[in-house]
Formats: sequence, C-alpha cells, structure tokens
Amino acid sequence: MLCFANQLLEQEARCTTKARRLGVCTPVLYAVDPVSHTLTFEFVDGPSVKDVFLEFGSCGVNEERLGKIASQIGDVIAKLHDGGLVHGDLTTSNMLLRNDTDQLVLIDFGLSFTSTLPEDKAVDLYVLERALVSMHSSCGNIIDRILAAYRKSSKQWSSTMNKLADVRQRGRKRTMVG
Repeated sequence: MLCFANQLLEQEARCTTKARRLGVCTPVLYAVDPVSHTLTFEFVDGPSVKDVFLEFGSCGVNEERLGKIASQIGDVIAKLHDGGLVHGDLTTSNMLLRNDTDQLVLIDFGLSFTSTLPEDKAVDLYVLERALVSMHSSCGNIIDRILAAYRKSSKQWSSTMNKLADVRQRGRKRTMVG
C-alpha cells in the first residue's frame, strides 16, 4: 500500500511540474515527502474560480471579469492538452485566481495523466462542462466562452471538439437511462 501511495504522490508531482513547464501557472512544488506521503506547495493567495462564479450568482455577473476568466481557462486547458497532459478533475474548485494579478492558477493534479488521445481531452472538457452547468448556471453559457478560447489557443482543437460531441451524446444517453 505504501508503494501505491508513493506512486500517486509522484504522479501528481510529475504532472504538476509538467504543467508548469507547458506554461500553465501552478503553485510551486517545494517538497515531496514519501515518508508522510505529502506534497508541499506554494500558498496561492486568492479565491477559487468557484467562489468568484458563485459570487456572480448572488451579486450579479461582472461580464468583463467573467470573460477574462473564461479566456484564461480555455488558454490553460489548451496548453495542457497540446502538451499531452489531461487534468482529470477540471472543476472551478481546482482553479484559483491570484489576488494581486487575477492570474488563473491550476491546482490538484492528483487525477492527471499523460495522453495525446482526443477522447481523453474531450472527457476532460466534458467534466468541466458538467461542473459549470451544475454549479454556475447564473454565469450563462460560460462553457461557450471557454471553448472559444480553447479553439483559439489549441493547435489540436478540431479532433478534441469532434470527440467532445461524441462524449456529450454518451453522457445524455447515460442520463436518460439512469
């Protein structure tokens, strides 16, 4: 069991480091402790995108800020996917905004893996889409803005978007069947 825990720890550390090399802003990884099975990261001072979007729901949407955040999300995911990395848990809880710059910081690479398959990338986008629909309906159709930025930034967007349509269809069937 200890060996498996250390493999997961090392996988998260590797994927976080790879994302950073791809130009994605992540917290700096300071230490990996295989004995206590912990990673030590830089503290990111700022709210989660989830909290910002929920605030939009209660206080009204700031369209300019929403657009900037959506653009950053699409750009970041495109960098990951074009670099062969799938996050595995793209939710607004795993995205932070630095207080001083409003820069998007992606966290929690515990379910991340390397893949160049459009199917894996499409599932990553679908997970985000479902999270947005369930938690942030007050932000309108934010996924369209994110996907527009993704298309603009990704060199491989076409095959991923084609697969996303397939993944959506399977998701609808699963919802209808139970």
